[in-house]
Amino acid sequence: MSGAPRSSWSATLSSGQTASIVVLDDGWALEVDGFRQSHVGDDAEPSPHATVRWMLAALAGPLGAEAPVRLAHLGGAAMSLPRQVAHARPDAEQVVVELEQAIVDLVVTHAPPPAGVRVVVGDARAWLDAAAPASLDGVAIDVFAGGRIPPAFTSLECALAARAALDAQGVLVVNGVAGPELGFTSAHLAALEAAFAHVALVVQGSVLAGARFGNAVVVASDAPLAADRIRAALAGDTSRGALVADVSRIVDGAAPLRDADARWSPEPIRSAVVRPD
Repeated sequence: MSGAPRSSWSATLSSGQTASIVVLDDGWALEVDGFRQSHVGDDAEPSPHATVRWMLAALAGPLGAEAPVRLAHLGGAAMSLPRQVAHARPDAEQVVVELEQAIVDLVVTHAPPPAGVRVVVGDARAWLDAAAPASLDGVAIDVFAGGRIPPAFTSLECALAARAALDAQGVLVVNGVAGPELGFTSAHLAALEAAFAHVALVVQGSVLAGARFGNAVVVASDAPLAADRIRAALAGDTSRGALVADVSRIVDGAAPLRDADARWSPEPIRSAVVRPD
C-alpha cells in the first residue's frame, strides 16, 4: 500500500524520546515517539501533509515578491516546509533552527537540505529573541513536543520578538491547534492580535466548529495579508482548509497568552484527531 513504512533508522534525543526516519513508498517521514512530524518526498509535488501546504499558502505574500526572500523556520524536523519553499523560490535565503542535534544528523544523513537553507542547532525561541531587527520577510514556527506546542512559541512575547525580526511587510506563520474547545486557540490569537495589526487563521470547518481536535495555521502581519493569494493557494486543496480573515469571534475577549502563563497547547485527543491530510 502506498505510504506504508518499510524500514527505519532511529536516534535518542536529549529528552529521552526516540526519533525515527521511516521509509515510505512515497518518500520518508520523521517520527518522534510515534508522532509523525514531517514527510519528505518529491518537492515538485504538494506535500502530503495539509499543514505544510497551509503554511506554504500562508507565505504566499513573501513568496510572491520579486525581491529575494529571507525566511526563518523555528523547528526543523525533516525540513519539509523549507524544501517546498526552496522549490518554489530557489533564490530564497532560509535558516532552520532545530533544538536537537540528533534530529539534524538523522535528517541530513538521509536528505541534506537544499541550497540556500542553513541549519542552526539551538533553542529556537532564544534565536528569535536575538534575531536582527527587520531582517526577515517571514518567520514560520512549527514546534511540537509530545504532540503539544511549548509555551514559548505561542505567547505575546514570542509574537513581539517575531514582529521585531520581521520587516514592515513580513509575515509570521504558526502551526497551531484548535478544537474541540477553543480556549487555547482564542488566547493564542489574542496574543498575536496584541502584537500585529492583521491576524488570520487557516483551518477546517469541522475543527473550528468543535467537532474534533486538529491543526490550525495562524498568520499574522503588520501589513495587510495577501488574502487573495492565500485563498488561491488553498483552492482545490483536498483538506478543505479555509482562510478565516476575521478572528474576532474566536478571540472573543480572551486574554493573550504570556510567557509567565507557561501554558502548553492541549493534549491531543487521539480519538478525536483526524489529520487534515
